[in-house]
Amino acid sequence: MNNPRRSNRPLAQIRAVGGVYVDQVVADFRALPPEAEKLPRYAEAKQLADDCDNLDWQQLFTLELWVLQLMPKHQLEERAAVLGQIFTNAANERPVETEEEYEDRLRCWALNMQSERQWVFRKNLLREQEAWRLRKRLGETLLWVTVLALALACFSSLVEMPAVAILAMVSWLGISGGYASIARRAQPASATRPGETNSGTAFGNLCALDVGQGSVVQAMLLAGLFATVAYGLLASGLLGQLLQDGVNNTLFPQFSPINELGLPLPKSGDDVAKLGVWSFLAGFAERLVPDVLDKLSGKGGAKADPSTAE
Repeated sequence: MNNPRRSNRPLAQIRAVGGVYVDQVVADFRALPPEAEKLPRYAEAKQLADDCDNLDWQQLFTLELWVLQLMPKHQLEERAAVLGQIFTNAANERPVETEEEYEDRLRCWALNMQSERQWVFRKNLLREQEAWRLRKRLGETLLWVTVLALALACFSSLVEMPAVAILAMVSWLGISGGYASIARRAQPASATRPGETNSGTAFGNLCALDVGQGSVVQAMLLAGLFATVAYGLLASGLLGQLLQDGVNNTLFPQFSPINELGLPLPKSGDDVAKLGVWSFLAGFAERLVPDVLDKLSGKGGAKADPSTAE
């Protein structure tokens, strides 16, 4: 049962992106010889071809397969030659003319290759639909986070607590970095089924996009927490202990301790800009903060080893 709250986006409009595809399939139908009118499926195929301006993707794919079934031998051989060039490593070899029931075997082979081609095309359409749904949910989450960050910034200006505005900025930039990272990786995401030579999206990946939206949104929000932790690492100077001397003054922001909320604030506008860049990086590079914490914990563990060994 479909969730009524779940927003669906229609697949790409067929005439907008597949007009040439439709025209080619209809032209193939019009090119059928008159004797094809007596064959099964001709009437249904004619009805779809006459209503070609209102076809959906499923009807177009069905019409294409019906036309293939109605083709005479010489047209079928021409289509099989084209399909043979597309699928250079087909799972089944094209039948040869010396085989028994050559025309029937060739038609079955061509139908199989055409169905495989349609499957790849359909996966791309579904990926576009599922990726749009994921981007929509991520965008809505980022919008709510932006509104909350602006509200905190306004509140901090009213009560004269700049540390709240800095925390809001750091968290928002971290979440924005997580959004950018997820969007960048989701955009070119593609995979193929075992044995496929065409680039497409595996059906399991489509299911993962659909079911795993909650986990992706959680990872995006977790990036804001990483940015906040990075703020603490930068302000405490712990991050500088892992790098060479002199790097701390050039790459990292400098802070002046303030009693308000116990949070040190950047000294100048340049330091605020540096803090913003590192906050975004902490969210964008999801392993940055965890790797730093692992190194710090490793140092702490190394210092504790001599005492535990006694």
